[in-house]
Formats: sequence, C-alpha cells, structure tokens
Amino acid sequence: MPDQSWTCLACHTRNPPYSEACRDCGTLAPAPSASDATLSATPGASPAPAGQQPANRQDFGASPVADDLSPARRSDESPSERFFASRKSPLARSRIFALLGLVVALAVAILKQGGLSSGTLVSVAILLLFALPIARYFRAQLRFGQPLVILSDEAIEAPNLAANEKRLRWTDIDSISFNLNHADGLLTFHLKAVDGVRDVRKSWSGINPAKPTLALPAFSAADQESLLDAVRRRHRRAVGGSDAQQATIGGQAAQPNELRERREFQERIKALQPRTWLTPALIAANLVIWLATLLAGAEFLRTPAVNLLAWGGNAASEVQKGEWWRMLTATFLHGGFIHLAMNMLGLYSAGTFVERIYGPRLLLIIYLGSGLFGSALSLHFAARQAVSVGASGAVFGVAGALLVAVFQHRDKLPKSFSKQTLAGMSFFAFYSLLQGFGKGGIDNAAHVGGLLAGCLTAFILPERFDLDHYRRNVTRRALVALVVLALATASLAAMAPLATVDQGRIAASAPILDRALKGFDSAMKSLRADQKEVADGRLSEGDADHRSRSVHAQSFRRVADDFAQLSFRTGDPRQPFIKDLQRIAELITESLAMASVVDAASGKIAPADPARMAEIESELRLVGERVTRFRADGPRSPGVPAN
Repeated sequence: MPDQSWTCLACHTRNPPYSEACRDCGTLAPAPSASDATLSATPGASPAPAGQQPANRQDFGASPVADDLSPARRSDESPSERFFASRKSPLARSRIFALLGLVVALAVAILKQGGLSSGTLVSVAILLLFALPIARYFRAQLRFGQPLVILSDEAIEAPNLAANEKRLRWTDIDSISFNLNHADGLLTFHLKAVDGVRDVRKSWSGINPAKPTLALPAFSAADQESLLDAVRRRHRRAVGGSDAQQATIGGQAAQPNELRERREFQERIKALQPRTWLTPALIAANLVIWLATLLAGAEFLRTPAVNLLAWGGNAASEVQKGEWWRMLTATFLHGGFIHLAMNMLGLYSAGTFVERIYGPRLLLIIYLGSGLFGSALSLHFAARQAVSVGASGAVFGVAGALLVAVFQHRDKLPKSFSKQTLAGMSFFAFYSLLQGFGKGGIDNAAHVGGLLAGCLTAFILPERFDLDHYRRNVTRRALVALVVLALATASLAAMAPLATVDQGRIAASAPILDRALKGFDSAMKSLRADQKEVADGRLSEGDADHRSRSVHAQSFRRVADDFAQLSFRTGDPRQPFIKDLQRIAELITESLAMASVVDAASGKIAPADPARMAEIESELRLVGERVTRFRADGPRSPGVPAN
C-alpha cells in the first residue's frame, strides 16, 4: 500500500495520512490528485495548481477555477471559509521575541547570582511565574492547526472572539467597523439592540456584550486582507439579500479594505526609493563614533562630561570662544549605550519613511539642519552650564518633518495611515518633551529646537507625493531651506547669553586635581615619616622643626594652591570634599610655617602662638571628620545633559 503521508508546501513538514492540516504551521492539506483518488476521494475537490502554496485559510466547495485564494477571484458560492494562525504573523513574531526576552532575563539572573544558587532558583521561579500566563495566552491566541475563524452564510465563529458567545449570526449584526490603529487591526461587530444587553464594557473582562471584537494579529498580512473582505462580504450578503444589493448598503458603496489600501500605499512609497541608504548610513556613523569613544575611554552606560567635551560636546563657554564646530559634532556624540540606542531607534522609525518621501539629499538637510538648530537653542539653556550631546535634536527634526508631510497631504493619503501617523508622531513628541521637562539631565531645548527646525524645513521642501512638482521645485527649495536654516541657526547662536560655567576651565582642572590629590598624599606621608623618626630618636626636634618650615610647609602650600585653581560644575558632589582638602592643606601649611620658641622651663620647642595653634588643631579635627564621612559614602558622578 503506498505511503499516504503528505508534505506541507508552506513549511515542508511531513504530516501523517488523512490529516486535514499541517501539524506545524496549520496549512491545509492539498486536494488529492487523480492518481490517488481511489485511496482518498473528495467529491468536488480539484488538485492545486503546480507550484502554488496554499494560504492559511480554506474555501470549502469553491470551484476549481476560482479557488486561487485571491479575494477578487474567489467563488462566492463557498458555504464556509476557514482562517488559520500563521507562524509569520505579528503575534507569532511577538511570541518569539517574548521567548528571547525570557532567555535573556534568565541569563542575566544567573550571571548576577554568579551561577546556579538558591537565589538564582528563586529568580528563575519568579520569571517562570510571569512566563507561564504569557505562554498560555500565546497558545490560546494562535492555536496552530485549528481554525481561528470559520465563516459561513449564517454566522461567524471564532474561539478568540471577545464575547460570551463565540458564534455570531450575520442577521444579529447591525454593522461592522474596523480599527487599523489597534495593533494589526481590530474588527468590532455592532450587534442589533436586544433587551437586557447593555452597551457597556465590563471592567473585569473588558468585554462589551453589545460590541464583540476580534483582533487580527494572529493572521498573516494576506489573510488579514482576505478575512476583512470575507467578513464584510458575507455580512453584506446576509443584509442585502440579492447579488445586485451586495455591492452597496443603503445606497452607499461598500467600504474599501483599509488593510489593502495601507499595503498598496506602502508599496507605492517604497517604489519611490526601494533601498534607503542615508538612514542606515547616519545610524552607522553614530554607532562608529560611539564605539570610537568607547575605545578612547568612554563608559558603556555613562561617560563623564570631561571626556565628551574633549571629543566635541556642545558647551556655550567653548562655542563663545570660537569653537562653533561643536554644535555639529555634539549631535554625533552620546553619553551611553541606552542614550544611543533610543536615538537610533527613533531615527530608524521615522528616517526610513522620510527618506523615501523627500529623498536622501533633503533628508540630510533636515537631519543636519535640525541638529544644528537644536544645538543653537541649547546654548540659551542647558549648554550654558553643562556639556550637551546627542542626536535627539536631529531625530526630533526628522519626526517633525514626517508630521508636517503627512499633515499637508492628509487628504491624499489613506485615512488610516494619516490618523495613525499623526497620532503616533504627536504622542512621541509630546511624551518625549514631557519626560524632558520632568527629569533632570535632559536637554529639552535641543529637542524643541530640532522639532521646530524639522517642521519649518518640511514646510519649505517638496515631497515626492507629486513627482512632477517635486522635480520642478526640489533644487530651488532646497537652497531656500539651506539659507533659512543657516541664518536662523547663526542668529540664534549669536544671541545666546554668556555661559554661566566655563567648561574649558573645568576640563583643564582634571589634571590639576589629579596632581593636587597625589601631592596631598605625598606631603602627608613625608610629614608622618619625619614624626616617626622624631619618635624613634633618629631625628632631633630641632631638625624636625626646621624641616617643617623649609620642606613640609612648602609642599602643603603647593597643594593648597593647586586646589584653589580648580573649577567645578554646578552641583558636582565632589566640590565640598575638595574644598575640605584645600582647607586642610591651608591649615597644615599655617601650622608648619608658624615660628617656634624654646620653652625655658622644659627646654622643648613650642609654637610661638599657642592660642592660634589650638584653633588650627580644633578646626582640623572638624574638617577631618567631614572628609572621613565623605570617603566612606563615596562621591557620586555629576550628570551630563543628554539630547
């Protein structure tokens, strides 16, 4: 007897005989060929065309000619249609990302605990407690191999329908709406009014009995389009009755397929520039520069401001000394990996689309112009007292350009795309600015400046929605945009108030501070060594008194002078500690340099001013206690405003 197992055309999995669907991906078994009709005959079925891969849905009873899984050519005589979850669907991909996230979390937990231990087991148990409900959710939503939606002429049946009843009759449905802004689409079935059924969402389950919903992220993009068409078509059939009435409802044309509109629009936009190269190039440039700073001594998560200033960070004190180039170089520097990752994620999200509708040359104008204008505005605020770095101003400019482009052409674009983009970009800008105002260490002026520059530039530059208009005006308007951005940036930077902190002097203080600390430790060791020699009898009190003025007092005076030259950023937590060390050096210098007298009664050397020496010793004890507490607590690193 020949082998009756079959191979799935979609994923090439070998399946047992007589199984209706692939056990791996849910694809339906192909119709039997004429040669094995005697083994498994299916009345009215026909073999699939050569090389055709069946989609994750089935039309039962469809004619052999029309059964090509295309909504436009599918027979409307089929009594039922089935739709299956796809392993390439957004929800299936989310399941993979969730699994990867769990693996990473487990690895981090093990590494933090230093291997398998009781603490590690507790962490793993907690992670599994969170993971199990999530796994059950994905399993219930996907149900590979089982139909998630069954459509017939009488009703729609779906196990994931957000309703108490998982089967809805078409005649009970007053209308059907589709929300494309909800993840990958949400169907809402507005039921006809029934006594006892309130149009209210239940707080504990989120279900509205009068408006059952069906989410589509478990299906592939093609199946989502087909499902939306099929649901509306069958509802129209049940409401309209005759074939002539199916195309309209109440005299109005049937609603277009929003998913198909979005896909076709995205294909048209992609055709303008099939391969975007500038956005990846900008991301690569930022990444390479960050890696270079990492190799040069930057920290992975938070780099000190003195390093960022040396590499080209934006600071009003240095720009006002003539280093205007810092306004540009600062836009390619980042304070840490998270700062870089967030900016590059935003650039990729908005930059790819902006590059397609404006072209790479205009995107470069928008990106650099917004970054420079953001840096210029920062000179009035954060950069006056701190070092400002980051590409956020440029990224905000790109987002603003996208916002303006969509707003200007919202009547020509698919409504779902326009609403989603306008709402998404507006929320991004508002939330980011709100976070900046509510948190310290964020250069919101650069964000606002970049956003304004991007919006202004987008109003000047032409988009590719009308290619003839674009070709006629692109050169002239690009020049206008360059002139406007240059004048606005230069004027704004020139009007910036004087810096409140000299960042160059602060940077120059770093080697002086290192020298002062080493000098302080060396002077203390030398002084204690002399004191020990006096105690051991190897050095006379007279010689020690002479060395206190000729050697040790001079050493501590140089240390005190070094401390006095230091400059700190506002709020630097090290400043009180250094000031205390400076005061200790000054007090020791005064005590060592004080003249000495020989006590006539005892014959020992004593300070010429014993009252002043007592005051010095008392103050030294107080200051020394503060220094000890500071060393025990440890200094905190001052923050660096990021944009």
